[in-house]
Amino acid sequence: MTEELDFLIQYLLTQEKRIKNIKKLPQSKEEKFNLFKILSNIRKTNPISEEYIEKEKKYFQYLLSKTKITDVNDIEPISIKFHKNKLKNSKLICIWQGDITKLKIDAIVNAANSSGLGCFQPSHNCIDNQIHTFAGIELRNECEEEMKKFGRELNNGEAFITNGYNLPCKKVIHTVGPCIQERSYPNINEQKELADCYINSLKIAMNNNCRKVSFPCISTGLFSFPKDLASKIALTTVDKYLSENENKFDKIVFNLWSDDDVEVYKANII
Repeated sequence: MTEELDFLIQYLLTQEKRIKNIKKLPQSKEEKFNLFKILSNIRKTNPISEEYIEKEKKYFQYLLSKTKITDVNDIEPISIKFHKNKLKNSKLICIWQGDITKLKIDAIVNAANSSGLGCFQPSHNCIDNQIHTFAGIELRNECEEEMKKFGRELNNGEAFITNGYNLPCKKVIHTVGPCIQERSYPNINEQKELADCYINSLKIAMNNNCRKVSFPCISTGLFSFPKDLASKIALTTVDKYLSENENKFDKIVFNLWSDDDVEVYKANII
């Protein structure tokens, strides 16, 4: 896949005037991919050639073939992992520690920012950046079209849906959670906004026949929402929504990244 990756880099370089003096591409696969990721992250929305789309698709299909993909059907629900639990819908709810961009499922939820266009910081280690990187260029272009319908930046708790493109999921639901970086604890309105992220994402999933959905830990990273409170809001909100909308979902997965996330969720489940 070296030829495809070289093409993708060269194409993006021709569109990116801010990066100069790259006369020779890196030699190692890792360095090449890092450059490709940077160029993808900082690229503004504009038309892309069919040749680029085809080569990008071929390249990501190759990467997926070399990566362990988790099928949502193989993830056990809370009812099996924790026989004693606080959830009414424990047969439908799961917790899973892994990479959400490697999950085969109807829809994953992206913890987006208010622009709705993804993270433009090169190689930034946020879920927004990861999802846009591995979905490919078309995702940001579709996000821009969706954001034009809003005619403004997203409010906290709002959401919209796009295709998954080169990800193993079919759809991506983008929602923006509250940011409380300057304070120690979220107020009541911010707690409601976080709950709205889950409610509105589930509404959109239901309207698009996405019966299996995975959520990340929304707002608990750079947005500094306390993990314990965030997990309580996530679990109770989703559990209540499932009770109010019976037979509309087959599985809801809470995607947890760190060991600390796992322990926090377990403490609020059992």
